[in-house]
Amino acid sequence: MTENKGITAGVSYYPDHWPREEWERDMKLIKESGLDIVRFGEFSWYWIEPEEGKFDFSGYDRFMNIADKLDLKTVLCTPTAAVPTWVHKKYPESKLKNQHGETTDRGRHMTCYDHPEVKKLAQRMIVKLAERYRDHPALMAWQIGNEPTLGESCNKDNLFGYNPETVNKFRDYLKDKYQILDKLNEKWIHNFWSRSYSSWDEIEPPKKPNNPGLWLEWLRFRCKNVVDYIKWQLKLLRAVNENFIIGTNIPETGPLNSSLYGQNYWDQCKGLDYVGLDIYAYRDDEYLVRKKIGYSCDLLNSAADSAGADFWISETQAGPHRRPWRMSFVGGLWGPEFLKRCTEEFVTHGADKVLYFLWRPVRSGAEFGMNGMVNFDGTPHEITRSVEQTIKEAKGKVGSQNNKQTIYLHYSRDSLHMGAGYDPDDTGNSTLKGWYNLITDLGYRVKFINDDDLLARQWEIDEILLLPYTLVMSDQLSKKIGNIMEKGTKVISGFAPGFFDEYGRCNLTCPGEELEDKIGVRIKGYDIKEGSGTPFLKDRDTIKLDVLYSEIDVIRGEVLLSDSTDKPLIVGNENVFYFAFDMGTLYNNNGDKKGELLRDIIKRTVNI
Repeated sequence: MTENKGITAGVSYYPDHWPREEWERDMKLIKESGLDIVRFGEFSWYWIEPEEGKFDFSGYDRFMNIADKLDLKTVLCTPTAAVPTWVHKKYPESKLKNQHGETTDRGRHMTCYDHPEVKKLAQRMIVKLAERYRDHPALMAWQIGNEPTLGESCNKDNLFGYNPETVNKFRDYLKDKYQILDKLNEKWIHNFWSRSYSSWDEIEPPKKPNNPGLWLEWLRFRCKNVVDYIKWQLKLLRAVNENFIIGTNIPETGPLNSSLYGQNYWDQCKGLDYVGLDIYAYRDDEYLVRKKIGYSCDLLNSAADSAGADFWISETQAGPHRRPWRMSFVGGLWGPEFLKRCTEEFVTHGADKVLYFLWRPVRSGAEFGMNGMVNFDGTPHEITRSVEQTIKEAKGKVGSQNNKQTIYLHYSRDSLHMGAGYDPDDTGNSTLKGWYNLITDLGYRVKFINDDDLLARQWEIDEILLLPYTLVMSDQLSKKIGNIMEKGTKVISGFAPGFFDEYGRCNLTCPGEELEDKIGVRIKGYDIKEGSGTPFLKDRDTIKLDVLYSEIDVIRGEVLLSDSTDKPLIVGNENVFYFAFDMGTLYNNNGDKKGELLRDIIKRTVNI
């Protein structure tokens, strides 16, 4: 992972929300509180261009000059996350559409940048902004947009990205990949139900999961489209000044949601100077908060490290919400001690910059009353007065994980795409997070690894590779994992390795091609047993096996653990260990006392 160089901290502040005569007072208090960086502008397109072609940078000029006067550095954001109303009024067809033809009116992330006219407007605005402040002494870095995703597609029944320009781009993507239409029909087995295409124009994106090949390619393409959006802005900024420090902020939305949002973290990070994580973590349970922060930080830091980028926290809650009712989104009252714990976790997991969100809670709008580091009127409170000491103490956590042994946890993007479409139990979420918690509770450090990095890595015999949810394997990946096993590297496999090939087809055998003999089992099927007939782990009747498990034949190897009906659950073959049940979800669902028993199983059977 990227070496931590120390820590500097900052905050988001939006001058267009507040009277100009209050800016300098607020900025002075930011500086006096021990913060050095101010991030702003991701939603300020209207402030710059209130009418098409009429630009006004006077507010930006004044604010940037105040920052310079007070020795504060700024992270300027390209304001493409929310277009002005006049853009959608002139080009209503540029609003993002879902599979039902409906547009989104959430107020942000509403626009299809495959629309050529709107893309031109955005490009003009980005270039003007970059050219104006390219040499400003207060400018430290740029942030591309805000939380780049393909709309706020929170579930598979409300996916965005079905605009005509995007659909045509999807067809071009398929043409480029498959070249010959008959090849696509063959790989997707489209003779089933007579679904074969005779023309590329007949291909429509899926409105719901149906043919796995089409679904898998649609979600891959949606991820690529988000990456294209980032690279387009990166190229524009680099053309103005190749020495700009450029990154973006990425919300870690959870394994399966990330597929629906169009997030491929590794590809999003490529070419950036820094990668910022957006994370909001408040819960009453300190253990779960710590694990949530650790998981999200280690995941994004792994992707950043793969791209050679620095790792930041670009957004995290600066204070509790101030609303007269319970908040479901990171709600609850909390104070300086919680902020201190979070900041220490960020630094422990590799962040070298922490930018809190936000300085003054907004008085209206969609996020009114949220997250302020000061009161509504700008006066300080206990968190304001504590943040300087919080940052100072967090510096002592730098590098505190460096002496831990690393376990490489495979993050299979394609497997999550399949799970997001077809798995009714959201197993990808619970098993990845459960395995992460289990491994870190055993005292190991986790580095997430995607397909490309797994293939490129020269594996050593003393390393450990974990395949918690590797349902989809290309032939190349399957052969590589087989070679890793043959080399003697310790490999821990989840319940369904290589069930699908890269086209979303069920493999002829599971485990996947060339792995059956190495893993030592033949998998016959899967189920979840619930109710009175639920088995439990043998000799451990306090832990019910109420998670997904596989019915297997053992070809070779030693059965290291069985259930209460004597069905094999863990099979070991020297350095290769197969788990016939969803250990990750089981650990995720059990409390700390039962978790201790599960950790003991890992230590004794797998010897880690």
